[in-house]
Amino acid sequence: MNLVVYGLGSTGRLIVDELLDAGVAIDLILDRGKAGQMYRDIPVRALGEADVTGAKVLISLHNHYVDLHQLNADLTAAGAADILTPIRLAEFIDQPKSNNGYWLDPSFSYDARSANLARARSLLADPKSRELFDALLRYRRGGVIADCPIPSLDDEYTPADLPRFAEPLRLIDCGAFTGVAIHKLLTANYAIASLVAFEPDLANFAILASRSFPVDTALCLPLGTWSSTTQLKFSSGSSMASHLSDSGDVTIQCVAIDDVLHGEPINLVKLDVEGAEIDTLKGMEQLIREQRPNLLVSAYHTPGHLHEIAELIDDWKLGYRFHLRVHEQNSFGVVLYALQDELLEN
Repeated sequence: MNLVVYGLGSTGRLIVDELLDAGVAIDLILDRGKAGQMYRDIPVRALGEADVTGAKVLISLHNHYVDLHQLNADLTAAGAADILTPIRLAEFIDQPKSNNGYWLDPSFSYDARSANLARARSLLADPKSRELFDALLRYRRGGVIADCPIPSLDDEYTPADLPRFAEPLRLIDCGAFTGVAIHKLLTANYAIASLVAFEPDLANFAILASRSFPVDTALCLPLGTWSSTTQLKFSSGSSMASHLSDSGDVTIQCVAIDDVLHGEPINLVKLDVEGAEIDTLKGMEQLIREQRPNLLVSAYHTPGHLHEIAELIDDWKLGYRFHLRVHEQNSFGVVLYALQDELLEN
């Protein structure tokens, strides 16, 4: 058996098409939801219905909800001889085009960034953070599932093993989606005195604005966040993955936080803006310098963010202490917690 591909979703179809176009033979596609179909003359079967004994299996999934460790165990139990992730697609194709999302960037060189990565690692304040950092690097460089960090699924933005934030919270939520982070903070029994939420995707914003949060003051704005106040192209309609893009289908208004919030007391900032984290931080540097809020920053949308976000905040010399946690499967949901001791409960 030459090669088996697991998964025929949007990423899977791209990978299968690229492999076939490059002349790579595929014997079988595994996808329970599409079992019994054919795709480009290749049979599609459910895992339990196919013999993969001795096969090389390429997992063609790139999402945050499939447990790769369980899938690896299932494929191993079914007899697969070698199990690969999309990180290893380059073993079949030079410079794969379908391998360019999040940290799957073939142009990124970890070796060339070794000094930056070492600096970022040295900034991490606890052994768990450093262990996760090392595991992320091993996984992203080698694609071995055993190296993929086990996520902490139930405490994103409220890590159980870090001190609680001082209350009441005065929160800025950049990339608020439908209020997921706000809900998580409330579920963790945080009192929120004030909330300013930014969400540029209009479908997401409609849901966000319709929700009633038990906070003293809430302001929801249909705006993106950036290093300056400007209009940018935006790819909408992708639910949680809507993002700024030069090829976006709409133009949205973006703001620098420093241009729109003046004198608003803030002690917590959450950023999950699909790759615009660096620019958003630069656009709120004055607020951060003046108020030094705790910062919860997504650090997985580009490979460089693993070091660039910590380096930027550290360059401001504001006394932040850094922690890293992983909250989703497949090394998605990496959050850098930049914390100020005086804004934590004793």
